[in-house]
Amino acid sequence: MKLTILGSGYFIPTKNRNCSGYLLEIGGESVLLDSGPGTLRQLIRSGHSIWEISKIFFSHFHLDHTADLPSILFTRKYSKPDGDAGRELSVYAHPEFGRFIEGFENLYGNSIVNLDYPYRFHPVQIGEYSFDNFNVSVFKGKHTNQSLIYRFNVMGGKSLIYTGDTGLSKELILACQNTSVLLIECSSSNSNPVEGHMTPLDLSVLIHKSQPELTLLTHISPETDYESLIDEISVPSGCIVKKIEDFQTFEI
Repeated sequence: MKLTILGSGYFIPTKNRNCSGYLLEIGGESVLLDSGPGTLRQLIRSGHSIWEISKIFFSHFHLDHTADLPSILFTRKYSKPDGDAGRELSVYAHPEFGRFIEGFENLYGNSIVNLDYPYRFHPVQIGEYSFDNFNVSVFKGKHTNQSLIYRFNVMGGKSLIYTGDTGLSKELILACQNTSVLLIECSSSNSNPVEGHMTPLDLSVLIHKSQPELTLLTHISPETDYESLIDEISVPSGCIVKKIEDFQTFEI
């Protein structure tokens, strides 16, 4: 697996941090994890094409995680892939995301529907999903009623968890047990905790209970974007915690 950070920021993009979006190369496929505003351009800037993407997994419905989906579909309608790169695009999210898809089609009509290179919505429930060369375990997140946590697993035991926005919960601790990489938000400070978001204290509890090899802090807000953030997290022996930046890459 290879992870490329397209957006490590909060709901308000800053000079150095775009809204949430991540490229995961896994099992011979390229998938997006969320697509907040600007994700499409960040993908191009990272040296990739929208035509490489076979799947998008959405953690929840908030605009800073979903807003570039119409732009992605519009681009797929009015451009063409190079060679054999084109394929059907599969969109995975909570079942209620279907009404967002319907709303986009009602608003934009045929401008986002390409019959030659279609997209298809796949509703996701809590449970296990198998694909050709990897599988995904889905857990409930503590943010909205539709929030999902994804654990991507490949042969050989390597795994990556993407939490989206979430607070600390039993489900989160269960999902994160002994994972290779934990990609998790840290947008709330200890002095001003916000429901449904992680603080350094919450992360300390989670990391001690779940023991991920590498924890990558993302969804960084202006309140948590300071050099000493890592120092506020209690990290057990054998675990590593990093605050990430846009366009960083990680081999897993």
